Amino acid sequence: MQTIPIIYFPGLCADALTFYRGTLRAEVLFQLTAQPGGQPQFLPPGSPGKIIRAGLRIGESIVYLSEGHHPGGPEFAGFSLSLYVADADEAARVLEALGEGGDVRVPLRATTWADCFGAVVDRLGVHWTIEAGTRQIAA
Repeated sequence: MQTIPIIYFPGLCADALTFYRGTLRAEVLFQLTAQPGGQPQFLPPGSPGKIIRAGLRIGESIVYLSEGHHPGGPEFAGFSLSLYVADADEAARVLEALGEGGDVRVPLRATTWADCFGAVVDRLGVHWTIEAGTRQIAA
């Protein structure tokens, strides 16, 4: 079994794909776009041209992105995506890249569970945590 989150970006999915390809060096695995006349029972009016699903590989993980069928802009609450990176230099690069146009909530610092930890809300509104290295926690 595998968990693959789907992140909905109403009206912004193409921008999200471009943003994450650049900032996270992610790979677009596939992109399915709604076609005119395609399965109208599943697609509301105005769907042709929208990304109905795209697969994005971030490191060893996969997430799906979609325009969704939600009115208004994206809303993200109650979760965070966590990136475990190779070292502190990569953590700094990723935090800075995701923070451009966003909001760095926790600058990189040592914690009880990681040698390097930071948190950011990117310009699309997604909350990320970035960490590198682990610390031994005494039992």
